[in-house]
Amino acid sequence: MNVAESNLMTVSAFSVHLGYGRTYGYQLQKEGRLVMAEDGKRVLVAESIERVRATEDPSKQGVAGRHAQARRERAESAPVSSPSSRPALDDDREPAAPGGDGPVPPGFDFQGSKAKREHFAALEAEASYRARVKELLEASEVRAVINEVMTVLRTSIEGIAHRVAPALAAEVDEAVVRSTLNAEIRHALETASSGLSKLGR
Repeated sequence: MNVAESNLMTVSAFSVHLGYGRTYGYQLQKEGRLVMAEDGKRVLVAESIERVRATEDPSKQGVAGRHAQARRERAESAPVSSPSSRPALDDDREPAAPGGDGPVPPGFDFQGSKAKREHFAALEAEASYRARVKELLEASEVRAVINEVMTVLRTSIEGIAHRVAPALAAEVDEAVVRSTLNAEIRHALETASSGLSKLGR
């Protein structure tokens, strides 16, 4: 391996090289704290270490250092298996999504995803509550009642002519004709209103 190749690592391998978990490198990459090779897939090790140190939050250096040291000590004390018996690792494999739904691309916003899940859970809880107190109604229930009301209203209006025609045929008093028709129309509308009152019961 030449010098140039020895200065190249995958993102996950660079994480391990620093003493962190395999996904930490993707966080650094998202934050723009890695120097990538021309292929855009591998990390320039020396340059990236320098950038990580230069952009490190001083308030977190002590804690991060202790965690990294603890991980290195655990790795050194663990038994080393032979290459033939150890399963091959794909250093280019990206971190898995929570729940094991497959690899997640670098830069996946876990916090944003969590906030979105919590937001929709809150909306679902609100909708459930509003349905219990009859502020929200099932769309299928509303459609069924409206269809029934419209059918009754149409039948009632279409029947007005048949019901009042004999009585009004010889009627010459316009006030009587108007009153009779108004009574029929009012009855049809009251019947429709009564049907709509079934909603939410």
